[in-house]
Amino acid sequence: LPRDGRPVLVVEVDRVEQLAVDVELEPAQQDTVVYLAPQDTLVTLTHPMGGLVAEHTLVAGQTLFSLAKFYGISTRELYAYNPHVTSSYRPGDVVLLPLPLKAIVRQVPPPLMLEGMAPVYYRIRRGDTVFGICNRSFEIEQAWLQYLNPSVLVTGLAPGELLHIGWITPQPIPQEWHEFTGSPYARMNQPMKLAYMQRSAARRIRSQRGAATWPQDLPPEDDGFFCLHRNAPINSYVEVYNPLTRWTIYLKVSGRLPERVYDNSTLVVISPLAAKALGAKDNRFYVHLNHY
Repeated sequence: LPRDGRPVLVVEVDRVEQLAVDVELEPAQQDTVVYLAPQDTLVTLTHPMGGLVAEHTLVAGQTLFSLAKFYGISTRELYAYNPHVTSSYRPGDVVLLPLPLKAIVRQVPPPLMLEGMAPVYYRIRRGDTVFGICNRSFEIEQAWLQYLNPSVLVTGLAPGELLHIGWITPQPIPQEWHEFTGSPYARMNQPMKLAYMQRSAARRIRSQRGAATWPQDLPPEDDGFFCLHRNAPINSYVEVYNPLTRWTIYLKVSGRLPERVYDNSTLVVISPLAAKALGAKDNRFYVHLNHY
């Protein structure tokens, strides 16, 4: 589309990854859409696959690309957390976005700063405890939670209830604020996790528990995140959790488990890199596995 004699090109590659050719805009044409205002309330919750996410209601003028950029993530991550979202999204649709703890101010800001900040709340889910919310979800003192929510320890935690946690500035969230928790290999394994999230959405998940093993004669650096499984679909992704280290890793099913080599007590054969990423010390160890 010509504009002032200069062509502008935007190409959408596919639903997950978009390529946009940036164009330098005049000051009057720059994006003035507000994504988070002081009068807004940011509601957070625990994602089923772990981690904290924020609920964002789309308004007119907001694009998924710029929304992802505001929260410091890629569009691929946005689609992974929202498999139901398509390019035909509409104002009023709710999008879930991962939120780093560093973005939440968990102390009383100075009065001048407080006027320009939005309050952050947490939506209680069934099974939540005060200890878990304070120590695992937000890394806050119980006294702080009670200070902001005086009745929380009197009436108890009710699923769906909102707890005031802190505040957030309306500024874009830097990408480097998103930390990868768990295994030191979590960042390397992130593409596998996103693929599992997208493909497993709205599908029945089968949970299994049993022994995992790996071939020790292969180098751990060059074999990738793969596994052999008896019945998970080839080229699908599985979630493997080591209860000893509390680390989770996502693996691609590259083939079937050889029945004549491994007995029925062996649940999965994983690559040496996967074993290292799970913190396995022994050649045979106990895991929890989910596949769709």
